[in-house]
Amino acid sequence: MSGPPEPPRFRDDFRIVDGEIDPSASFEAVRDPRCGAIATFLGTVRGENAGRKVLHLEYEVLESMAMKQFARLAAALREKGAWHVAIHHRRGRVEVGGVSLAIAVSSPRRAHALDACAAAIERLKKDVPIWKKEVYPDGHLWREGS
Repeated sequence: MSGPPEPPRFRDDFRIVDGEIDPSASFEAVRDPRCGAIATFLGTVRGENAGRKVLHLEYEVLESMAMKQFARLAAALREKGAWHVAIHHRRGRVEVGGVSLAIAVSSPRRAHALDACAAAIERLKKDVPIWKKEVYPDGHLWREGS
């Protein structure tokens, strides 16, 4: 007879990336044999927004504050059953089709992982000091989070 399950040792991986994001890195960062689910989200640059052709995006990040906010966000996700959280966000120019954000969340149960991943993207867009500039053929526009 086995005893109660070992309590989780939470592991997080937060990165501001100046080059391309490798989605498998966020997945690997949260892999745990005690977890039966890993939910992921990839944010990619679309070529059109609000009827305007987008050439590329440019992200600016207040890195020290972003890392603190990522940690607060991960702590809040623990209340949703998340065990491990990875957030990798681009800085600088990202071309259409490029990955600007990778989030991975693992949990023993799929519903917890899915709920936490969905909450992560919504909270990130509201709380983390990352600014996005959409560049068009005829100018640009700074976009705020949701």
